[in-house]
Amino acid sequence: MQVREESANSEGFWELASGIDALYLSGRTTIPGELAARLQAIRAEGDDTGGRIPLVLGGVEFEVAPHGWGKYRYCLKHRNGQIGLTPSKSLPAIRIQPRAEFLHGVGPEVVVGWFRNVLERELQFVRLTVSRVDIYADFQGWRLEVDDRYRFVSRAKDLATYEESEEFNGLQFGKRGSQTVSARIYDKTVESAKKGSAYWRDIWGTRYVDGLPVLRIEFEIGRQALRQYGLDTPEEVLEASGALWASLTSGWLSYRVGADDQTKARWPVAPEWEQVCRARVADGAFGIERMYAGKRRGDLHKLAPGLVGYLSNFAALTGHESFEETFDQLGRFVWWYGKVTGQTFKERTAEKQRRYALP
Repeated sequence: MQVREESANSEGFWELASGIDALYLSGRTTIPGELAARLQAIRAEGDDTGGRIPLVLGGVEFEVAPHGWGKYRYCLKHRNGQIGLTPSKSLPAIRIQPRAEFLHGVGPEVVVGWFRNVLERELQFVRLTVSRVDIYADFQGWRLEVDDRYRFVSRAKDLATYEESEEFNGLQFGKRGSQTVSARIYDKTVESAKKGSAYWRDIWGTRYVDGLPVLRIEFEIGRQALRQYGLDTPEEVLEASGALWASLTSGWLSYRVGADDQTKARWPVAPEWEQVCRARVADGAFGIERMYAGKRRGDLHKLAPGLVGYLSNFAALTGHESFEETFDQLGRFVWWYGKVTGQTFKERTAEKQRRYALP
């Protein structure tokens, strides 16, 4: 096995953003009988109609999905995230997953406070704990190659490589969902384009160089690992996020400069990784409206190929060439289709707005 010994100049390697990218919470409480009965009635109605039924919880309107969420029978959806509820005594009564746009828009402390306030207005007292937290840092100026995997030293036994269109795209250390620690290093620009999360351009700001890949380094820390660190509540985890990053990048995973030594753990730490260790892991709040606007831009970008294709097909079939003639004819066609199907365009639009969680 041949290992490249050269290392990129860390001065040409810069941080764009860092912080918490996911925060999953559990809540222990007692669900009142009256709320349990309401949920049961709403789910029964949803099972019959196949639709989502509104429910006001703690003064906030959610939609009860016509399906459960894993082991949680009731799934409540909101623009800011979703809540799972269960009457089972073998599980925490509450499961919480904030939306990424909400998390980056207002910051994790505000997210925790919002969900806690909603739940405690309805349930009096809820003990929240963290079941998983993802900590990340994004950089530009470092291009990983597939052979670079031999230069990493990790406590994880499992190592997997990722490809995108037969091109190397990153590495996975450990197993995700293991409740311990796993890490991913990958091209965030590729994933962002695929998911339509265009708000990352807003987060990266003026330091982002268009056309240059963004290297995401991300640790997924599960419940078991958090308890080993002595962390349990959201406040404890958020306060310790910087210390967690320092611990994981110094002891759990590192990137080395190849040396004439059979033991990789004795190889010098690469300059790039020294900079990774210094990531700020800032508690960023980038503005909720900016985040949702970025999400909409990404969704529109994904719609563009199909939308333009359908419109050009419509223009060809109706014998029009200009935008004005096409859209005039399209308006009449959509009105006619609404009359035939019994659902107006306005009603369809309202349904999609709920689905996209738009204000």
